[in-house]
Amino acid sequence: MVGIYRPEQKMMEAARNTRHTASLSHKRCAVGVALLLATIMCAVFCTAGLADNKLAEGILGPDEWPTTVEDTVRDILPRISTIQWLEIKTTSKDNVISLYSEFGVGIRDRYGLWRGNDKLILSACGFRCHPDDASMKIIEAVWQELQK
Repeated sequence: MVGIYRPEQKMMEAARNTRHTASLSHKRCAVGVALLLATIMCAVFCTAGLADNKLAEGILGPDEWPTTVEDTVRDILPRISTIQWLEIKTTSKDNVISLYSEFGVGIRDRYGLWRGNDKLILSACGFRCHPDDASMKIIEAVWQELQK
């Protein structure tokens, strides 16, 4: 059986195909824009976090070392960037350990935990412990302070 040519049917098919193509094009564009924004945000936030990491600045000498966890926390808080503050503040208690990679070495180095600041180690752990453990205790104290 030979089909009957119906112009309105062809027009409806063409319109449907155009809408489908336009819909895909808009979706691709939206995905591209979202990826671009995510990339820009990551670059801004990651760079800001690194540029504002004042904790790693200025390794203190023995005459400047804080000797208590409380004094150390008071020294740390004004040195962290807004992004770092938010990161610490929004970290759950169970995930505080995840903060060590960003803050642990800076704390250990700045406050002389590897260079003989035994008073701070004792304040942090309550006994002679590894400098990395003392650094983690200080991070926990900073986290606790920001939860208030």
